Amino acid sequence: MDGVSGQRGWRWILIIEGLPSFVLGIAIWFLLADSPETASYLNDEEKELMRVRRERQAGQTESAQKFHKKDVYLALKDWKVYAFCAGQFGTDTMLYGYSTFLPTIIKGLGKWSTAETQALTIPCYCLGALSYVVVARLSDAQQRRGLYTVMFAFISVIGYGVLISKASTGVHYFGCFLVAMGLYVSCGLPLAWLPNNQPRYAKRTTATGLQLTVGNSSGIMAPFLYPSTEGPRYLRGHGVSLAMVGMASAIFAFMSWYLSRENGRRRRGEEDVRVAGMSEDEIAELGDESPRFIFTV
Repeated sequence: MDGVSGQRGWRWILIIEGLPSFVLGIAIWFLLADSPETASYLNDEEKELMRVRRERQAGQTESAQKFHKKDVYLALKDWKVYAFCAGQFGTDTMLYGYSTFLPTIIKGLGKWSTAETQALTIPCYCLGALSYVVVARLSDAQQRRGLYTVMFAFISVIGYGVLISKASTGVHYFGCFLVAMGLYVSCGLPLAWLPNNQPRYAKRTTATGLQLTVGNSSGIMAPFLYPSTEGPRYLRGHGVSLAMVGMASAIFAFMSWYLSRENGRRRRGEEDVRVAGMSEDEIAELGDESPRFIFTV
């Protein structure tokens, strides 16, 4: 399409790839309901099922589904939210660096044409997508986020180690697959993990907004990690990405341990003293601070 309507081919790539997201983003504003009660695409039985399932979860009260400024402040003061933000920044550094510069990395591994280089990126992305779908299914069925996040982040760390090493072209290409295998899992699961542990609407939306904002800010740094002057091995880019993913895996491992410990304390009744004298309704309004609430780990 180079030259069509006076536009270069690379511009058409950006237009074609970006147009679906642009159109869908506008459509979602009108099509996606704010709650099960207002969802026109659900029948009465499905709406009732969602309501019952929500009420079974601790902290999912009627008041919790409304926006309260107090919950916003609670999110801003919760250290766990900032821990997830830091971990997201680490994994998103890999996301932006890998997604943007994979063709550049692969081109540095051998003497291929631009078309061949682009073709060689496809298997890497396919493995990443397949890993994400399979692990997301397992994680959701088991309600375990930390285990898979840390495990696959470590796989990406190994992949960057392979890319840094002095090895053959084939081994370095294999390293690209390892990075891709852990990339989307370690970036995507924490985006479900944090809101899973925020039953109150305003706190959940504030926490998720912070997580996305801090994580996406890594995109400012990522373009400077792979300057063409440092090719073909790009040691600095791989080294920084390895370090950031390693940091993220350490943070998520700690959060998994900490939340598991808190669940144990709550199940043993060690946190009940904090709600002594409170009614069950008052306890339910505490959200994730309630000793009745069990964290997803």
